[in-house]
Amino acid sequence: MARRPTRAAWIRLAVLVVLLVVLGSWVALGGGDLLRDVRRWVDSLGIWGPVVFAVVYALAVTALLPGSVLTASAGALFGLAVGVGAVLVGATAGAALSFGLARWLGRPVVARYAGSGRLARLDAYLTRRGFVAVLLVRLVPLFPFSLINYGAGVAGVRFSSYVTATALGIIPGTVVYTGLGGSLGDPGSPGLWIALGALLVLSAGGWWAARLVRSRSVEAGGATVGSP
Repeated sequence: MARRPTRAAWIRLAVLVVLLVVLGSWVALGGGDLLRDVRRWVDSLGIWGPVVFAVVYALAVTALLPGSVLTASAGALFGLAVGVGAVLVGATAGAALSFGLARWLGRPVVARYAGSGRLARLDAYLTRRGFVAVLLVRLVPLFPFSLINYGAGVAGVRFSSYVTATALGIIPGTVVYTGLGGSLGDPGSPGLWIALGALLVLSAGGWWAARLVRSRSVEAGGATVGSP
């Protein structure tokens, strides 16, 4: 009987790995082409379009589809204000759903077998400072949105910290990509150049954020070196 929780935890982890491999393969083999058909369908729904779009966005990021394409589509479909609102709701819901799947399927093994080494210290650091870590990577849209969702789920990040940091951190990138998508039809518009400039700023910030997250992780990994 004592072995059953361990076996169940490994089975759950295997299910998560298989799920991610299947979804990743589907996207790589052309699953993203579905987004074009979805965009045409949503465009035909009138006032219900933003609501349906938010639901589709949540399911799409859970399925590892590229969120940046959908975010730009929101700008083209609904304009900046409504598009940003639809994306923020859909992206946050999708992040929560992905996190929940990873937490249920993959977290038991990580929590049980992290041990007392560097992985355990990093996991403990994410439990304490998960909000800051997630906020930093969310502020830079170059980090893979869907993979962070699943990675945070198996790590020690608290759900409330994760969702709050995600909802706040994705606002700049959402505004930039939505504005970019809404301006592509008019290459000479000031909005397009403003969006491109903002995208460059966010991209440059990616280097800084990546270094900061890495340095914090190294500090967490070595914080207890030499301790009993």
